Amino acid sequence: MVRFRGLHIVAGIVAMGVAAALGMIMGLNNTAVFTSSCVVFVAVSLWVQSRVAKFGTRLQGLPQHLREGAALERATERPAERASEPAADRAAEQLPSGEGTAA
Repeated sequence: MVRFRGLHIVAGIVAMGVAAALGMIMGLNNTAVFTSSCVVFVAVSLWVQSRVAKFGTRLQGLPQHLREGAALERATERPAERASEPAADRAAEQLPSGEGTAA
């Protein structure tokens, strides 16, 4: 099943239409209606995108507490793994392939 990822765009377009209708009812000129509609489109799109991103991570299969725990474990393992490697190995990794590995 493919998830629809354009919800924030659809919400922005709907809000833009509502703002345009309200602007015309209020008697604004065309420039003011267009400008206010564009501002509403951007504001609603960004707000909906942030809400979808915040709640979308909870819907991907794993419970939130397990996902956070795994991220914390990985974050704490990285420095320990890097500290156990000799400095020469880390320096050789940063060089382009073949350089600095003279035997």
